[in-house]
Amino acid sequence: MYRLTARMEQTLRQFLEKYHELFDGGRCSGWELEELVFKSIQSDSTADHHAIWQEGGHDDQADIRVRVNGKLYPLQIKSGEIKQVKSDTGKAPHLVLSGHRLGRFNGDFEKMTEYLNEDRANFLSIPYRKVDDDTGRHHIYQIVYVESTYLQQLHSSLWEKVSKSSWKQINSHGVIFTLHS
Repeated sequence: MYRLTARMEQTLRQFLEKYHELFDGGRCSGWELEELVFKSIQSDSTADHHAIWQEGGHDDQADIRVRVNGKLYPLQIKSGEIKQVKSDTGKAPHLVLSGHRLGRFNGDFEKMTEYLNEDRANFLSIPYRKVDDDTGRHHIYQIVYVESTYLQQLHSSLWEKVSKSSWKQINSHGVIFTLHS
């Protein structure tokens, strides 16, 4: 699994601070995060990591490809959100990511499941939350790494209907997947 170096993470945090010096409203959008991560990778000249960013890439391809010592690491950059989700032990923080656009499969669970089980890229998620308190406004970002193997092992026959237009499945790693039509 590819991880940013400490210098890259520090640079990314500095870029995000600069972003919020200019724009105080909300979080960085997806393509802005992609570019900031790409530039952060490029900023560490001592690491010998070579990144290629496909601006405006499709959701089924890596946003950034990083080559380290001849090995290629495809990355999907996702903003994500940390939410309190009900679990067996009460409410616990969970990373919530928006997924792939599956409309092209016209509701075919077999094809959607096969697509979701493909090993495309690891995820680098940068969930955001805004806090307004007595000391002012704070923009808080986390960096979360998700290996693609945790986002697989789905079975087309195990989708459970939750409502008129949504289905749910939990894989063997405990990852909750939902489909919405």
